[in-house]
Amino acid sequence: MGTRASVRKIHAASDVNVQTQEPWWVGVDWFFLLLILALLIEGLIAVYSTSVAFAVTRTDKPETYFIKRQLFFAVVGLVGMLTTWRIGYEPLKRHPRLVVGLAAGVLGALLLLLIRNRLSGGPGRTLLGASLQPAEFAKVVLILYLSVWLNTRRRQIRDWRWELAYVGAITGVFALLVLLQPDLSAALTVFTLGFMMLLLAGAHPKQLMFTLAVGLVVIGVGLPALRWLYPVGIQRITDFWISLIDPLRVGGHMREAMWAFLRGGWFGVGIGMGKSKFYYLPLPHTDSVFAVIGEEWGLVGASVVLLTYALFLWRGLQIASRSPDPIGQLLASGLVLWITGEAVLNMAGIVGLLPQAGNVMPFFSYGGSNLTAVLTSLGLVLRVAQEARLREARYRGEGRAILDLRGRNRRRRVSRARGAAATGRH
Repeated sequence: MGTRASVRKIHAASDVNVQTQEPWWVGVDWFFLLLILALLIEGLIAVYSTSVAFAVTRTDKPETYFIKRQLFFAVVGLVGMLTTWRIGYEPLKRHPRLVVGLAAGVLGALLLLLIRNRLSGGPGRTLLGASLQPAEFAKVVLILYLSVWLNTRRRQIRDWRWELAYVGAITGVFALLVLLQPDLSAALTVFTLGFMMLLLAGAHPKQLMFTLAVGLVVIGVGLPALRWLYPVGIQRITDFWISLIDPLRVGGHMREAMWAFLRGGWFGVGIGMGKSKFYYLPLPHTDSVFAVIGEEWGLVGASVVLLTYALFLWRGLQIASRSPDPIGQLLASGLVLWITGEAVLNMAGIVGLLPQAGNVMPFFSYGGSNLTAVLTSLGLVLRVAQEARLREARYRGEGRAILDLRGRNRRRRVSRARGAAATGRH
């Protein structure tokens, strides 16, 4: 009884130590944090090189206009990351309505954007003087919403009809509002995120197959509408198809991106010395930033970027696998897969492995909304890693304490036996 009481006291003391005595930054996954900062620094260098050329040749802005804005949003994103890291995801677990409010706010912003576009008679993707792109925050909020909802329904996830209808409805509303901006790449990303969250939550195979079937039907039926809503996307798919049949006939964006890599060679022409960003590549500071990296940093530099993303993905999934609860697993894996998935789509489109979908390259593409959303969401991943490390440290401490208690009891039993033998008592 004494040993059990002592173990209970150790449990209580360790919980108090973790929750009240330890500073909030104890248990930081420094490797993952360094990977985030490495991607941020690499991205700022790329944005500086590409945006200066874009500002000088294609706008009337000062040459440092875009990099100053990117630095500002980097600071905002880091503040957001520290805030979400400090608060954690515990409020979402205790008060699921918070994420409902976030979803309602993003949906309201998307609706406001569509109304503004309707009144102005033209397309648009930003609000507040081109400072807010609701589609970028819609991706993060959808991951948060589905993580919380699927966590509360994890026992019923195998009921594929009801769960699929609900997840499909919320995902479809987000995707439709984004598509009508129009923004085909973001809409496809939203749809893919819904499918991915079902997969991560352990959905029934019927759910996954039915979701894929519905997606293919929607794409097939909506192709005529896509020609009207997104003619650039249709042209990109056509260029990709031509490149598969006859690479010598490839033209437009894809051709210029390939030429940029050829000029860069193994080690590149030097940061800031590239030529393609001035006149040849469309939007070199956003969609085409990886082509500029290939020209200025060379194949070696582009491989370093790929390696950083690969380590980021590996560490993020490792954090998710060690999460102390299911919602942490869904959050960490969903956010990390979203960020790396967008980067892979962008890079694969630039080198001709996939059609150029228009996805941004997180950390590297200019854009305050994406950078802020990415950094702020990664604060939650850092918190998941921290919770896992603190729990492991607590369990190791409890295990050592139990062994010490048993050792002391065993030593007392041996001492009494020796005393009895010395005095002749049995």
